[in-house]
Amino acid sequence: MTETYSFRPAPLRGPQDWQLDGDTLTGPQGTLDLSTVGQATLVDTRIQLMRMRRLDLTAPSGLIRIAINSRLGLSGDHPDRAAHRALCQTVARRMARHAPDLPVRIGETGRLSMVWFGIGVLALVMGPGLGIAALATGVDADRLVGMVVPVAALALFGAVTMHGHAPWRRRPEVPVSTLPALLERLDRPGGS
Repeated sequence: MTETYSFRPAPLRGPQDWQLDGDTLTGPQGTLDLSTVGQATLVDTRIQLMRMRRLDLTAPSGLIRIAINSRLGLSGDHPDRAAHRALCQTVARRMARHAPDLPVRIGETGRLSMVWFGIGVLALVMGPGLGIAALATGVDADRLVGMVVPVAALALFGAVTMHGHAPWRRRPEVPVSTLPALLERLDRPGGS
């Protein structure tokens, strides 16, 4: 029996349909046999007023990303978020039938993680660099005092971003069998 899940992946996009027929997942990016998934990654990030969540599934046939971007304060009961969560939970349960201990990495990995690390390096270097450049050009003392907070904030942003996306840090992992409960918990009020 085919199950269909429909949700808008972003506020300004139309709905996408995903179908699950047994272990076969079909969506906008193609078809994937869930029994062949060898790697899974859950990314849940907040940037400004947006919350981005995606489940990356990697198999020999390729990569499928089940993603949704929503407004930060949007309730977990919102139809789009609820449909996305239900699809991810069902996919996790189907994968758990074949490999209950398949590790699901939590957090950004790969090239995107390296991009964020690079952004952190740039911000960390630019913060003090702007201060040094201002001193070297003879900026008034009043302006120097006024730029301390923004320069410190930029450097702090860089340090936090570098730390969070450092390529040598091992990402936390959970077994795929626990992913449905984790997703449920993340969508509860106050669940972060």
